Amino acid sequence: MDARQANILVGESAAVVAAMRQNSKWATVPRYMDGGPEDPLFEKFSTLRKRILNWTEWSDMSPDVFLEPFLDIVRSVETSGPITSTALSSIHVLLTENMLVDTEEGEAKAAMHKIVNAVTHCRFEATDPSSDEIVLSKILQVLLACIACPSGNLLSDDDVCNIIQACYRIGHQPGRSGSLLQQLSKNTLSDVIRTIFKRLRDIHRISKASPGEEGTTPTTSTAEQNGSPGNDGAAVSENGKGETEGGEEESPDSASPKPGEGPAASSSKVVEESKPYGINCLVEIFAFLTSLVSIEDVTDSEESCIYGLSMIRVALEAGLADFSLFPELMNVIRDDLMSNMMRIALIPNLAILSMVCSIAFLLYTHLRSFLRLQFEAFVTNVLLRISDGEYVSYEQQEIALESLVAFSRHPTFMVDLYANLDCSIDRGNVFEAVCNLLSKNTFPSNSQLASTHLLSLEGLLAIFNNLLERSKQQVEFKPKEFKDPSESSDAVWLPPPTSDFVSWAEQMKYKKYLKRRIDVGVDHFNRDPKKGFQFLQSINLLPQELTPESVARFLYTARGLSKNVVGELLGDPKEFYLKVLDYFVTLFDFKGMSFDHAIRRYLESFFLPGEAQKIGRILEAFSKRYYAQCPGIFANADAAYVLSYSLLMLHTDQHNDQVKKKMTVEEFIRNNRKINDGEDLPEEMLVDLYKSIATYEIRIQADGNKFDLSHAQWVDIVKRSGTPQGILVSCTMQPVFDYDMFALIWGPTIASISVVFDQAEDESIVQYTIDGFLSVAHLASVLHFCDAIDNLVISLCKFITSLTPKASESDAFIEDSKAMLALVTMFCIVNQYGDCVRNGWRSVIDCILKLHRLHLLPNKVTDMEEVRNTLRHSNSRSMNFNKNANLQTTILQSVSSFFSSDSAKEEEVKSPEMEEAEKRITTYIESCHIEEIFTESKFLEAESLKHLVSALIWSAGETPKGIANSEEEEERALLCLDLLISTTIKNRDRFHLLWSDTFNHLKSIIDSATLLSPLVEKGVFGLLRICQRLVPYKEDVADELLRSLSLILKLDAKVADILAAQLFAELLHLVKGSPDRIQTEFCWRTFSAILRVGAHHLEASPAGFEILEIFVHGAEIKEENLVPLLDAVQAFIEGHAGGEDQSMKAMDQLMNVVSKVKAWPASDKLFGYWVKAVNVAKQACTDSRPQVRNHACVMLQQILLSSYSMGHTGEQWGDVMKNVVLATVNTLVTHVKKRKQQEYPDMDKTARIAVLMLSKAFLQFLPSLADLECFSDIWLELLSILDLCNSCSSEELSEAVPEALKNMILVMATEGILHPGWTDSKNINLWNVTWQRARSTSPNLEPGMLKQYTG
Repeated sequence: MDARQANILVGESAAVVAAMRQNSKWATVPRYMDGGPEDPLFEKFSTLRKRILNWTEWSDMSPDVFLEPFLDIVRSVETSGPITSTALSSIHVLLTENMLVDTEEGEAKAAMHKIVNAVTHCRFEATDPSSDEIVLSKILQVLLACIACPSGNLLSDDDVCNIIQACYRIGHQPGRSGSLLQQLSKNTLSDVIRTIFKRLRDIHRISKASPGEEGTTPTTSTAEQNGSPGNDGAAVSENGKGETEGGEEESPDSASPKPGEGPAASSSKVVEESKPYGINCLVEIFAFLTSLVSIEDVTDSEESCIYGLSMIRVALEAGLADFSLFPELMNVIRDDLMSNMMRIALIPNLAILSMVCSIAFLLYTHLRSFLRLQFEAFVTNVLLRISDGEYVSYEQQEIALESLVAFSRHPTFMVDLYANLDCSIDRGNVFEAVCNLLSKNTFPSNSQLASTHLLSLEGLLAIFNNLLERSKQQVEFKPKEFKDPSESSDAVWLPPPTSDFVSWAEQMKYKKYLKRRIDVGVDHFNRDPKKGFQFLQSINLLPQELTPESVARFLYTARGLSKNVVGELLGDPKEFYLKVLDYFVTLFDFKGMSFDHAIRRYLESFFLPGEAQKIGRILEAFSKRYYAQCPGIFANADAAYVLSYSLLMLHTDQHNDQVKKKMTVEEFIRNNRKINDGEDLPEEMLVDLYKSIATYEIRIQADGNKFDLSHAQWVDIVKRSGTPQGILVSCTMQPVFDYDMFALIWGPTIASISVVFDQAEDESIVQYTIDGFLSVAHLASVLHFCDAIDNLVISLCKFITSLTPKASESDAFIEDSKAMLALVTMFCIVNQYGDCVRNGWRSVIDCILKLHRLHLLPNKVTDMEEVRNTLRHSNSRSMNFNKNANLQTTILQSVSSFFSSDSAKEEEVKSPEMEEAEKRITTYIESCHIEEIFTESKFLEAESLKHLVSALIWSAGETPKGIANSEEEEERALLCLDLLISTTIKNRDRFHLLWSDTFNHLKSIIDSATLLSPLVEKGVFGLLRICQRLVPYKEDVADELLRSLSLILKLDAKVADILAAQLFAELLHLVKGSPDRIQTEFCWRTFSAILRVGAHHLEASPAGFEILEIFVHGAEIKEENLVPLLDAVQAFIEGHAGGEDQSMKAMDQLMNVVSKVKAWPASDKLFGYWVKAVNVAKQACTDSRPQVRNHACVMLQQILLSSYSMGHTGEQWGDVMKNVVLATVNTLVTHVKKRKQQEYPDMDKTARIAVLMLSKAFLQFLPSLADLECFSDIWLELLSILDLCNSCSSEELSEAVPEALKNMILVMATEGILHPGWTDSKNINLWNVTWQRARSTSPNLEPGMLKQYTG
């Protein structure tokens, strides 16, 4: 104590003395008039004051010296309320001023004990209620200060228990305490509890440092807690004499002074024996608080529950996870607290339910690792039961759902449920049940949304948000495909070790797979046990040869088994099932369980069969097991068997309505005399058994019952909580189970969001559901769960049907707003997570088509670059819609009527609401970015892209022969084809992935088309557009693309004729862009066939000939393309569409072809190709047009003369001479002879050119021909043709033939071929024949001329 504290002490003592003097009993005048000794209370204060004033060493002052006067006032029964109140205030000041801090620990302990003892046993004269309440409030204030001050740690267990008792009783004096005092008592008690439970960690540290100082924790159960902690504590109550006194009931070892005893003596005795309060005290207090949380047959039981729950919450909030440091506290929580909370939660009291849920949340947050089985029971039997809404009020359901939402928001709650319960073979699917319940509760029964529906949706989305948070970790989600075990093992039914989390998680996921397989087996088993066993054997969950151990383990562990079937099997008299029964009962752990609890636990696992013998065998097995595990209760197993049968009969007697006269406890005791090996069982035991059986029926949970939890089951839960089975493995933030959880929840969640979105009218709720759609989509994308994305897209597309017009325009626009939100959301999902879309593409395309029908589709979609100008006819019926029209006007027409073609309606006056709606819809549509689906399709995954193409083809519908049944179908097919073409072009790097489907679709449109339609036209030009864009870019796909052009050849002639001009213009564009891409013979033949068609078309011929020129000049002439090119050249030579100039140019191209062919190595094959080219020129020589014929003859001559160096053999040249040259001249001369002037004008001129060609060719080939055996035949045929020329009476020929013959004769003579002895194989003198023919041709041709020219 220092000087300042001494001054405080002087002041406080003066205040108490002053208060005493104001009382008539201690007034100054009467006191001195009596002349007697001074009152002891006054005297102690006087003495204290003197000692303070004369004291020099303040630190030597003992606390007893300055505390005793104040404590005497508090203990005195003579003092009034105001005096006691002042003394209590002074004590409070002394405590808050830390007057005991510097005091020796032993003295401080004694001082603190005296203060608590005095205050909890405070006595004073009752005056008026107000003054009395002030005193009581001061008592509470001082007691709190005792706990809170630095010296409060020195209080003993008894002191703390007395403080708790005093605080509690002050607030619970019937008819005594006002509401203000009750609240003050409650607040004080909560502060006291908060203070002491905050010391849990310190207490644990101290106990670890000094393990011998802590005693054992009393095993106090809820049933034994009939009062508050420490029955020796103070009780402040009215004694009927006008006084208020404490401690009416005191235990023998109470530290409270009794009448006539000195406080110092009693206090010193306690101090010597007491120790600072520790865990024993806290366990007793917590058990007392837990005992308040129970339902008794009293009027204030619910208030007591609320009071107890509030105090428990304070304790838990103060201690948090430190409770786990003490098994004693955890035992109370596992058993009494959780059991009581689960019972009282079902009371229709909203405050109780709310507090129970909040305490449960606290327990999960800080102590979940120790409460695995308790939380399964709590969630199943409380939260799910009340949230279901059946047989409870709406408010109760709302509170339960709010609690479920709070749990769902916790980062690990749902994953903990799934991993620890759903994945355990012997536990229920709690996570799945929660999700299904939340989903079910979102569906309104009367089409009106209530808070419960929104809370349920909030819970589902909270689960998704936690999954989303965990998905942010860089973890690759690859679902593992599990297989059935390779062999049967007991490990299947046992939980895996928890030492390594990663290994444990993988094993639990495998357990979940096995659990699903077991559920299938259970379903078979319930219908036919034999088939159930066979199925489980087939997947190696049971051994191929069944053993009693494996069957018993299955019957004990598997969930969902029919209890009737199990009971029948266990009672079966067959040897195998007798062994099954023996092993089955060994799986139960009855250690430490009462006989009542044990038999209940056993019998509740199956239904007893009806036969007495089967019942006997089942009870006998139980009796042996219980006797073995609980020795000392029965003399032998027979005693347990008899008692179990007796209990079964008692149960039937007590709970069968047909039994009118019930067995009494005396009769029950009499029936069980001498059963324990000739001795009686303890009567107390039999009475307890009778009461238990008579009061609580043995209720076997029916198959499929989710909520009933018997007391025996709870005892089993508590018992197993202390084993590894009771440990909950927290999954923290590791996304190990997220994929499997998402697989279970995405379907119900999407359905829930959809129904709330559909029913919502509030803007914030609608936005909340939109956010939910996006969250699900994002998570599905991260986990690559394509089915979920598809379901989302399909669900959203269903809302877009409200875009169709309604009877009321205002209603239509309200619906349009929601439909447009769905539209934007759907396209946002598709654009952002398109990689995961599969079957959903069909719905997306349907939506786009609907917008197109309503004229709402943006121009960016309908006028993409890849498909621009692919229709030749602007007046096609599918193009009647003016794409450049005002979009707002179009929207107005679409809403007011499904189709509107009356342009006059655009002149109508629009209301402000309509204009606003137009703007809103325009904004919505533009924000969809529909075009990006196709323009950015190159970034889609291959599988998604394939489904997109398939959806476009499917949505286009069937159009046989390219003709749609209606305008609407044609518009749909046209748009789908546009989008298909655009998508194919955009994905040029993945051409092979799409081309098969695209080509088949184009083929179905173009092939066998007999009439021109916009669809056929777009198909043809779309095909060309694909080729134009992809052939130059991708060399490896050029051949396959160009092959597809063969479809053009399948067009009907009339259709091809209409499209020819534009078709060849597009072909020319294609060829110009990639002249070197045509490589294969098939492609050349295809182009050749197309060019042959274009050669005869007036409008297409110029473009076709330009293509031919490109081929001839730009392409390398090979075997693959020579013949197709010659065919094309021949077609243009013969074609009249391009005029004579084009035909002659075509012959020039023929010459170019031959020029390139001449460079080939000599071979028979080369000769054949060359002859093919020569025949083209030969055939042109007979053309009906004079200029073409003449030019053809000249070209033929040039070809023949220029090709002599190619190295053909004499026989080959002989064939050419006979089949080409002579045949051509003969044909021409024949036409002149027949005088076909109208058909072949100026034929004689052509013949003259041909004769000259004949002469030059003959002379050119003469060296090669002269040695041939057939040379004489060639010469004779030549002479015959010249004779024919002479007979034609043509001036042109009459001049040309003699000169040509003369030249040939002279050369032959010069070469020594023509001489008088020249004969053929038939000995015909060719010399004579030659001159005979020569003289007939011209008289000037005589043998003598040879001398003139040779001599």
